[in-house]
Amino acid sequence: MGIRVRSTLLDALEWVEYAFQPAGEAPPDDAAYGHQRHSATVVHDDSNVPPKRCESDGVIGLGVRPVAVYTADCLPVLIADRQHRRVAAVHAGLKGTLAGVLERAVERLCETGTTPAHLCVAIGPAIAPCCYELSEEMLTPIAQSLSGSLTHCWHREQPRNSLAVRPQANATQNGIWFNLPQLATEKLIQAGVPSASIENVGYCTYCMAEPGSSYRRNTHFNSGYQSRYSWIRRRGS
Repeated sequence: MGIRVRSTLLDALEWVEYAFQPAGEAPPDDAAYGHQRHSATVVHDDSNVPPKRCESDGVIGLGVRPVAVYTADCLPVLIADRQHRRVAAVHAGLKGTLAGVLERAVERLCETGTTPAHLCVAIGPAIAPCCYELSEEMLTPIAQSLSGSLTHCWHREQPRNSLAVRPQANATQNGIWFNLPQLATEKLIQAGVPSASIENVGYCTYCMAEPGSSYRRNTHFNSGYQSRYSWIRRRGS
């Protein structure tokens, strides 16, 4: 059984129920989630009932139905609106994050009457900079998107993860080690979410999570992988 990862920020909200589930565990039966395409498309929950009814990488929950995303290295991002008690789940890989899926989720929540200052965000288990190597050539489009904050998001030397339970990724591209959770944090701050309201749980799917959690690890070892579902809902009847 995989470890149950928790968010201190979300745990402090008594009206929120959520989970970052282990690999291979099914989401709640009534969860709404989209057919994910690494896009910036964010929809309301009724657009994906039943699940995968339409293409989307973010789902806004307006009632008490759980909204979910599935990942296997990409970021699962759970958002709670403390003002109107609405929630959102966002699938944010590198491509989707650069495309603006997180900013779009913030925009769509604000369309319902809140402001970014009222949002609370938890960035769940995903591949961390200790194991996420990118080629040097990929830095150019990323740099164009970040407006000067690039240096916060990558390392020349591979970071060592003292909490790893299996070997970290081996360098294969003579590239850089990219911090996807930090990129997401930068994007959310640019969208107006206070930095104190953003939490990265710091759990690497490649070297810390249960077997089968990482798509990239599977490409290195052909060890298999399964989706990890993350979901959030407003408590209620």
